[in-house]
Amino acid sequence: MTQELLYGVNTVLSLLKYNAGKRKIFEIIINQKKRKSPRFHEIITEASKKSIPVQELDAKSVLNILKNSADAVALNKVNIPGDQGVIARVSEYNYSDLDHDIENTLDENSILVILDGITDVGNFGSILRNCSAFGVSGVIVPKRRSVEANSRLSKISSGAYEEIKIYRVTNIVRTIEKLQKNRFWIFGTTLNKGNEIKDAAGIKYLFPLAIVFGSEERGMHDLVEKSCDFLIRIQMSGRMQSLNVATASGIFLYILRRFQKTNKTK
Repeated sequence: MTQELLYGVNTVLSLLKYNAGKRKIFEIIINQKKRKSPRFHEIITEASKKSIPVQELDAKSVLNILKNSADAVALNKVNIPGDQGVIARVSEYNYSDLDHDIENTLDENSILVILDGITDVGNFGSILRNCSAFGVSGVIVPKRRSVEANSRLSKISSGAYEEIKIYRVTNIVRTIEKLQKNRFWIFGTTLNKGNEIKDAAGIKYLFPLAIVFGSEERGMHDLVEKSCDFLIRIQMSGRMQSLNVATASGIFLYILRRFQKTNKTK
C-alpha cells in the first residue's frame, strides 16, 4: 500500500476528525517537547480514540523525516514546516462515489462545487478552505485538467482536503446532466455581462444546487456553460472588474449560504 506523509497541526487534526478521503492512518509522529500543548494534546486524544499509534521523537528526528519525504524532494527540501512538529503516515486519498451519495447522503439542502479546469494548487487549496468554511457537501473535479491529490495539497488547504469529499469524474457535462436528473440546479459563474446573466446577490436560489467555477484563464468550457441552468456574476463597482477564482468562490458561497439561512427563517 502506497504511503504518504501529512504534516502540520491543522492538517493532522482535520485528518483525525473527518478523514473525508478514507485514508488508513498508520501512525502519528510528534515532537515530544510539544506533547503538552493544547492542540498536540488534542491530536494525541483523537488518535487514542481511534487506536492509532503515536510515536514521540525529538525535534531533529521529526524534521529529518519530513526532509526525506517525497514532498521535500519535489520542493528541493524547502518550505517544509518542521517547527510544527507533527506528521501522519497515511495511505493515499480515496475519491468519493458521487452516484452513491446522490442516492444516499445528498439532500434538498446540499451545495456541491464543480471545478472546471482549476489546475493551480494554491487556488484549489483556497477553494477547499472556502468549501469547508461554508459547509459545502462535496467538490466535483474532472480526471483531466485538475490538481492531483497529494499531501502538498492537503497542507496548502490547511487540512480542508481531509474534510471535504472530492468526486472525480470523467466528463463534467455528463455529470451536470446526471445532477439535473436528480433535482439539482446548476449555477455557473462568469465575468461576462448580459441580460441572461444575473447578479449573484439579487436572485432566488433553488436547492439542491451545484455551482461551477471555471479556470482563471478561460472560465468555464463552452459546453459546460451551456449546460448550466443559470449564469451568475458578482457585481463590482470599483475599477477592478475581476477577482481571483479562489477569492470569488468565497464570495459566491457566502451569498448562497446567506440566502439559504435567510429563507429558512422566514
